Parts: sequence; C-alpha cells; structure tokens
Amino acid sequence: MKAVVKTQKGEGSISYTDFDTPKAERGQVLIKVSFAGICGTDLKIRAGQYGCNPPVVLGHEYSGIVEEIGEGVVGFKPGDRVISETAQVICGKCEYCMSGNYLMCDERLSIGYGTNGAFGEYIVVREEIVHKVPEEISLEEAALCEPSAVSFHAVFDYASIKPIHTVIVFGPGAIGQLVAQIVKSTGAHVILCGTSRDQYRLDIAKKLGIETIVTDNISLKAHVDKKTNGKGADYAFDCSGAAPAISQALRCLKKKGILVQVGLTKEHIDIDYGLIPMKEIEVKGAFGHLHSSWEGVLKMMETKQINVEPLITHQFLFEDWEKGFNQAAELNCVKILLHP
Repeated sequence: MKAVVKTQKGEGSISYTDFDTPKAERGQVLIKVSFAGICGTDLKIRAGQYGCNPPVVLGHEYSGIVEEIGEGVVGFKPGDRVISETAQVICGKCEYCMSGNYLMCDERLSIGYGTNGAFGEYIVVREEIVHKVPEEISLEEAALCEPSAVSFHAVFDYASIKPIHTVIVFGPGAIGQLVAQIVKSTGAHVILCGTSRDQYRLDIAKKLGIETIVTDNISLKAHVDKKTNGKGADYAFDCSGAAPAISQALRCLKKKGILVQVGLTKEHIDIDYGLIPMKEIEVKGAFGHLHSSWEGVLKMMETKQINVEPLITHQFLFEDWEKGFNQAAELNCVKILLHP
C-alpha cells in the first residue's frame, strides 16, 4: 500500500511511499482508512520534537471500514464503519492498565508513532480498542473522535461543571473548540480565548454559539470579573500549552478555582506559579482518553450535542500530505483531514 511514513528519527524524513499492507492477526481488525486527521503531534514528529519508532506510518486520528477480521474477533465484521483508540500495545497488567488508565502504561505504544498509524490505505489494530460508528455520524465527522475523546476526558473526568459556572478555555484549535462545545452542553457559560492570530478559528466557534475573546485586544481578567461580579472563573482549561495563556488562566480563576491543563507544554515554561498557593488553585493534568470517553463522544455526536462538521476546514489526499501539514502549521484552519 501507499502510506505517509516517517523513515528515520530527527527532523523531516517523511515520505509518501510503498509500505507493507498489514494483515489481521489473531484478535486484530484490519481497517480500510476513510479519513485521517492531522494533529499537532504529527507536526512535532516532522520537526523532530516528538519521539517515534521509524520506519512508522504516521496518523492516529481516523475513521474507516472493516476490511477483514483476525481469528477470535467476534464484535466486528467486514463492512462495519469504525474508529479506534490509539493504545495499540499495552502490558495489560500494571496498575494503570487494570484501572482503565492504560495510556499511563509504561509499555504503551500508540498508533501513528509507536506503531503504524492511519496515514495509509490500511491500518490494523487490536479488537479491544475498536468502536462502531452510528449511522447518524459521517466518516468525516468520525475522524474527529480522537480529539473529541481527549476533550470529553478533560471535561467530565477532571471537572464537575454545573450550569451556574463560568468556564474559560484557552486555545481555539480542535481540542479547545471541542472542550468549549462540551462545556457548553452542560449549560455552563463558556468563553473561548485566543489571540488576534486566531481570528479565523474564533469566528468558527462564534458561529456555533460560543462566546469568544481576543485576549490581546481587551483585558480578559476585567471581562471575566464583569461576567462573574468580580469573583473570577470557576474553571479554566488550557488547550494551548502556551505560558502566557496559562498565566492568564491563573489570574482569571476565582480563589479555589480549578485549572485543567490539556495542552502539552514545553519542558520548562515561565508562568505565574505564585498564584497557585495564594489563591489555593487546584491544577489537574489531563492526557488522552479513557475507553468511556469514546462511547461518550459518539453519543454526543449522534445526538448533535457537539458539532464537529464546521471544524473540518480542509481536506487533502494522502499523496498531498505535505500541503496538509504546511496548512496545519498555520492558524487559518482547525482540523485538516487526509484521505486515500
């Protein structure tokens, strides 16, 4: 098959090339890829800033159709419309695997960098991480289930949001947009924040009924204080990983507020750390997803509680992957899909 392959470690070294077509072994499902999303992780792999096991097919956000099943697979059949989680290899016996937090497993290898991913015509994964896609969800929309599951996990497993709460979200990329939509579904008031460079993406959120703020145009703290009678926001979700955004979040939170850190940051960042003890702010890190996150977002998509279609701003063929990557590196897009 043809696939987008990272051929060696370091910067660059990605090509669209011939690669062995995988086969479904015992307990595995072979999936013909329909659509696959470009993630910020893919861009970091291209830049040599994120580890991988080359030669490896990139891509970990996707949808497709079951092509064949391996021996022992009973939950799926050829023709099923499916998506899958990312943890292809886990030990299955550590405290994290046993508690359902398998993305914390020391032996975990995820598709798209640890094992072969979805930027090719076919992908093979273990049956346990595959989910069927309801007919009400298109395969294009289903390709956004991975970032949706990350957002669902961050909101519902690390926060107890109520309709009376004010919530600020930083970073209007795919994760930030989805976190904002999921928070809005609870009835809480949500404000999605970005800079003037994010105007294209903020406009998409605004059309979906989400309040947006350009933080370099007005004082975000003054705006939040006005909305909350001077109390501050109950929750903040940082989906940007940017130090200025995290510092703004700490300043805008109420005393005993909660910051959920979703976006991956640099190893060392300069933030207003002193505000954490002074305001008794609780900081929680949210990474990846749980099995329940996927079932949750599929139900939310099926019932139209979240709308991912407007977030799909561009599509490219796999052979034009480089155009897609370059587009994704700009801020005039939200989610870019590749397809055969």
